[in-house]
This record gives sequence, C-alpha cells and structure tokens, in this order.
Amino acid sequence: MNLFIKLFCYNFSLLILSSSCTAQTRSWRLPGLTSETGKPDLLKASDVDVDSIGFFHVFRKPPWGGGNQFLLALAGELRRRGVEVLDNEIKSETRLYMANAITFKTEPFRKAARTKNKSANALKLVHRLDGPYYCARFGKDPRIHAKEPYRAKEDDRVFEINKEFACASIFQSQWSYDMNVMLGYKPKDPVSIINNAVDHSIFHNLSRLQWKARPGARKVKLLSSSWSSGDRKGFPTFKWLDDHLDFSRYEYTFIGNAPEGFTLRNIKILPPVDSEKLAPILRDHDIYIAASFLEPCSNALIEALACGLPTLFQEGSGHRELVKDAGLGYEAPHEIPGLLKRLEHDYLNYQAKIKIMSIAEATDKYLAVYKKCLKT
Repeated sequence: MNLFIKLFCYNFSLLILSSSCTAQTRSWRLPGLTSETGKPDLLKASDVDVDSIGFFHVFRKPPWGGGNQFLLALAGELRRRGVEVLDNEIKSETRLYMANAITFKTEPFRKAARTKNKSANALKLVHRLDGPYYCARFGKDPRIHAKEPYRAKEDDRVFEINKEFACASIFQSQWSYDMNVMLGYKPKDPVSIINNAVDHSIFHNLSRLQWKARPGARKVKLLSSSWSSGDRKGFPTFKWLDDHLDFSRYEYTFIGNAPEGFTLRNIKILPPVDSEKLAPILRDHDIYIAASFLEPCSNALIEALACGLPTLFQEGSGHRELVKDAGLGYEAPHEIPGLLKRLEHDYLNYQAKIKIMSIAEATDKYLAVYKKCLKT
C-alpha cells in the first residue's frame, strides 16, 4: 500500500469515527461510541442540573502525565455537553468544584466557602483521589507493609482535605480505594469508583495494524510507554526483556521518559510525543506491555487498549481492572516470553475482549456524582 492510500484510509477512518456509529466501525467494540451497556451516551448537563464546574488543576499541553490527559478529556466532554468548565478560579455563580488529591490551594476555597456555607448556594467540592502516595514515596505494597508504623505525609494531607471539604470522593480504581483503606484512611461518603478514560477521537482502533496472517510473516511488534521515569514504571523489566527476549521474533519500542543514563541494546527508546502522534504509533503495534507496578489507574494502558492492543501487565496494580480478559498478568519478568506466545496463539480472541469505558460514559458517571453533591 503506497503512502497516498495509507493517508487516505487513515483520514477517512477519522471521518467515520467523528460522524456516526455505523456497523462497519464495530467489528469489535469501538471505545467511545457507546457505553459498556451498549446504550448511547446521551446524558446532558441539563439532565443533572449542572451548568458550571470549576476544576482545580493546572492543565498542561501533552505530552504530560496521565491525570492531566484524563482531565483534559473530561473537561472537553463536559464542554461539549454545555457545561462551563472554569480553570483554577472561583466565581460567585458557580457552586460546584473538583480538586485532584492535594494539587490545589485550599485557602482560597476555604475563604469562599465560609461566605456561603450557610446559604442555599453553599460551595461543593468533589474530591478526585488516587494513590496512595505511600506507594510512590516508599515503593511499598500496602498489602504487605500496611502494619508498619509510618505513612506518607502527602496521604495524611489528602485525607485532611477530604474530611474538611469533600461532598463526595471519586477513586480512579478499586485497587486505589482498597490500598488507601488498607492504610487506615477513610474517604468521605458517597464514594464512587470511576476509571479514567481517553479521548476516543484520538485513541481508537480504526486503521490499525492487522494481526499477521501466519506465524513468521513478520516480527510481532511490542510497545510500552510512560510519561514518568520513576522507579515504579517497570524499567528493571525492560532491562530483563532487552537481555532475554528473542529479537529475531519481536520488535520492541518504548515511548516516554527513561531514567538518566538508562540504555537498552535491542529495545528502541523514543522520546515522549503528544497524543495525536502517539495514537497512530500505538495502532501500528500488536501487543502492549504494562510493566509498571503499584499504579492506581494507568492512562498509558487505557490509551493502548483503546487503540486495540491486547496487553501483558504486571500484577499488583489497577491494571487488571482495566485489561479484564483482554490480556494476561505476570508476577516476574521471566514469565513474559511464555505469556507472549499464549497471547499470540489466541490473539484475535484477546483483542475482541477489549472493553474499556468511553470518555462519554465516564462523564455520565461524574455528572451523576456532581448531581448528588448539589442536592445535599
């Protein structure tokens, strides 16, 4: 296929994605066009009496971290439905706000809340949570170390804010909720578990690389990605695979930030790219390897799944909640070669089981929480 035909097919597929949900686009479930129940995502702001909300978040132009990616997509979807989204400001006519963990200044909100806390227009704060920071600060698993007598000061601060301000708590995964509770923290009710989601106009499965027709037809293309170069992102696993994987059979690319001085001989390392450039690269690969651990809800993994990549994932995170039956988990790197062969053997079946939440469905769930807060 020459370059002109490839570009034509790619652009035509985007036109199909943005215009309608035809039968041809759904040979397997296309994330973002329908909810997990199969019903159209039609809930509007007027249905839940939410006309404006303030986000306490400094939005960054991608490439950036996963939380930023999700909040950009959520804000975009809310605006599409007619909700005014404020960026880091408090307006007298806006009652509802949302904050992310401890990444906002509490005093301005506290001051504004004092002036309205006895009126029908009292300010409401939905608190979006992840972590625990304990895992990032100490690299320890609460399931193993929770009885040890120390905690991360960031987690203590998160739940001080939660207790003082929150009208509701949203965790990004069940794993994140469980780990925080295991450390003794008690989030403010009502508590909801809402996984992150991606912008399906960018991350989708159209025009993706077709699975090889027969064994040996070409190398199997593996990919991993990460914005962070932190210890939990799986770099020891990448090093092990670089030394032991059969590269006559596999082609492997890592996209993102690596630790200073980190080098690999066989795995290609590419710098971070923005979403519009990352998505076609994902669609040009076969299998995603999510090597991070103690991670609440990986946006990098969700992006890969949305682009149609079955996944091998490190156990001990929120990964299993996202992958479900569309991949296999491992405990140690030496298990990966054997699991790759299992995944290859039944590739199309694993791919057909990819089922992630659309940004439209995630927005429905957030709007439902916002409605509850405004009614209390």
